Amino acid sequence: MSRLTPRLRSPERRQDSRSIGKALVTVLLPVVLGACAPDAWRPDSRYEAYLDQMQNRCGALRLGSRTIGNDLLQESDAYFLDVTSRYYHEEISERSYVGALSGSYDTAPDSPGILCILSLPRI
Repeated sequence: MSRLTPRLRSPERRQDSRSIGKALVTVLLPVVLGACAPDAWRPDSRYEAYLDQMQNRCGALRLGSRTIGNDLLQESDAYFLDVTSRYYHEEISERSYVGALSGSYDTAPDSPGILCILSLPRI
């Protein structure tokens, strides 16, 4: 066989590739799932109570052009819920949380909506 002739993959090589692919999925799946917010895969009644409290006390307030209650909680804004979960579970600092909200929703860090959320006790 000349060096220019393409080599066909043998069945053994294809099987090795599949095995490697399965092994990668097996190893990486827990890492990917672990990167999600803690409440994304299991019920968390304390976090749900925190969101209910946020709806009751801060629901009418705004983050930029969006209301906390209707736009972010009721419509289940994925980014808002994720960053709020990380803040609630103390995975990010208050400063990081404020920066995430003010940057993403184009609002001042000391806006009434952010200040209201920060005033809520994390149960």
